[in-house]
Amino acid sequence: MTALADQVAFLLACDRLKAVTRTTFLHDGTRAENSAEHSWHLALMAMTLAEHAPPGTDVNHVIRLLLVHDLVEIHAGDLHFAAPPAEHAAQAQAEEDAAHTLFTLLPEPQRADFHALHAEFVARATPEARFARALDVLQPLLLTWGEGGVGCAEREPGLTATRVLALKEHALRDFPVLWRLAREVVAAAVTAGSLTA
Repeated sequence: MTALADQVAFLLACDRLKAVTRTTFLHDGTRAENSAEHSWHLALMAMTLAEHAPPGTDVNHVIRLLLVHDLVEIHAGDLHFAAPPAEHAAQAQAEEDAAHTLFTLLPEPQRADFHALHAEFVARATPEARFARALDVLQPLLLTWGEGGVGCAEREPGLTATRVLALKEHALRDFPVLWRLAREVVAAAVTAGSLTA
């Protein structure tokens, strides 16, 4: 196959991301979002919230990380952020395997580039990867409990404000404005009764 044929095969395989149902619902609560919608929303968040990234952060690189990081869900699926640690470990392995399967469709050097982007996001060793991860954990919180959101008490009755913040803090604490926003959103959800303390 030619490089172009490989690239087209990859793009067509990536179309399946639209069929991966996430555990997060749309802001209006009408249905679960899909992983392609999530990736688009994260790229938009990176552009919109760029001023809250560390000085010198390459926001275009953040967008590339965000567009690539969930492609592995085509093969691995999505996992709820509050799942037990053992499930997260199994998911991490499934995503690594999925990255190999999916990115192998690409010609070199793109194959290596996509692998590197995925690995960078997972490792969170760069300012860009840490900012991308912060947005990735903030987005479901905003959709679920942001102003006008419908919450998820019926779907996840055991999820409390304390647990949500404990699970989100590791990714958000280095971004004071985003971490404050997360805490304010959760506090408002408790006041509104869509999340228990």
